[in-house]
Amino acid sequence: MSKVLKIGLSVFLLYLVFTKISITEIYSTVVKVNPWYFMAALLLFILSQLLSAIRLLLFFEVRGYYLSSKSNMVLYLIGMFYNFFIPGGIGGDAYKVYILNKHFGWKIKTLTTAVFIDRFMGLTAIGLLISILSYVFLAPMQLTWLIPIGFITVILVAYIIIKQFFNRFLPVFTKTLFYSIGVQLLQVLCVICLVLSLGDSQNIWHYTIVFLVSSVLSIFSFAGIGVREYIFYEASQLLYIDTSISVTVGLLFSILTAGVSLFGVYYHLRQPKLTKLTQ
Repeated sequence: MSKVLKIGLSVFLLYLVFTKISITEIYSTVVKVNPWYFMAALLLFILSQLLSAIRLLLFFEVRGYYLSSKSNMVLYLIGMFYNFFIPGGIGGDAYKVYILNKHFGWKIKTLTTAVFIDRFMGLTAIGLLISILSYVFLAPMQLTWLIPIGFITVILVAYIIIKQFFNRFLPVFTKTLFYSIGVQLLQVLCVICLVLSLGDSQNIWHYTIVFLVSSVLSIFSFAGIGVREYIFYEASQLLYIDTSISVTVGLLFSILTAGVSLFGVYYHLRQPKLTKLTQ
C-alpha cells in the first residue's frame, strides 16, 4: 500500500472521527490527564521500543550480521522518525536495510527478510494477547474453551510459516516470540496507564483489546494515525464506553509515538558512524 494512499486514509478517517466528536470535547478530556500516569505510559512505551530494537538485533545476528547495540538503537530511532514524519519516499524499515547494505555490504534480501520477520513476530504476539484478553467477551457466553485453542493455533501457524519459508531464522523463534510478547505487554501497560490518566478504571480491558486490534489494522494508515482513532471511536459505540476518553487514548498513544520518534531527528542530522561487532 503506497504512502499516498496511507496518508489519504489517515486524513479521511480522522475527518470521520472529528465530524462525530468535537475537538473541544477532546481538548476538555486531554487537559484532565493525570501527569504521573502519563509519564508512566511514556516510560513503558520507551521500554517497549528498546525491547523491540533488541529483538530485531537477534534476527540480524542469527544470519551472522553483528551490529553493535548502540548502532542498532540509533538506527532504530532514525527508522521510527522516518516511519512517523516522512510521508513519502523511503520508510523506516527500508532505510535500515539501505544503510546497513551501504555501510557493511550486508545482503539486501537477508536484511529485508529479517525486518519482515521482526514485524511478523510482533503481529504474532498481538494475536496471542488478543486470544488471552478475549476472555472478557467469551466468559459471559461460556466460550472460554476457545482461548487455549486460539492461543495454540497462533503459535503453530507462526512456527509453521517460519519453518517452511524462513527456516534460517528458526533458531531464534522461541526467544524472539518471548521478546515480542514482552513488547506488546509493555504497550498494553502503556495504554492502561493512558486510560487511568483519563480517569476510567472500569473498562480497562476493553480499551486494551481495542488497542491491540487497532495495532494490527494500523498498517493500512500512515503511522497508525486515523485508523487507531477511528477504531477507538467505533469500539466506544459498540462497547458502550466513554467516546471522548476512547478517542483521546488513541490520540495520546500517537502523541507518545511522535514524541519518541523525534529523537531520531538528532541522530539523523548527526549521521553517526555505525559499528559492527567482530565474531
